[in-house]
Amino acid sequence: MISKLFDQTNKGKKVNSLRTICEVHREIYDLLIIHLQNNPKALVLIVPKLEEVYLMGIKMNLKMIERKCEVKDWAQHHTQKEAAALRKERIRLVGILNFAATINK
Repeated sequence: MISKLFDQTNKGKKVNSLRTICEVHREIYDLLIIHLQNNPKALVLIVPKLEEVYLMGIKMNLKMIERKCEVKDWAQHHTQKEAAALRKERIRLVGILNFAATINK
């Protein structure tokens, strides 16, 4: 099957804001493990790259949160609940990255 991704562009169209890049990476990982479990050579090649891109997505998400929180007057446009949720998400992402650093030593 040839991907239609490069045949047409969604530039300027809203993407699904309910899903994160990390969620899609996890789904791809699960699909690969399920459908390529009988092909360990392929998994050995693909999984490390998928793990790398997963961590890149986490870093990107973390940077976006940090930059959003640095914007002048940011707090005036958000409720305390929204601010607390962003701080909680930032702490969660830092925890994932710290854990990844310990297992990649």
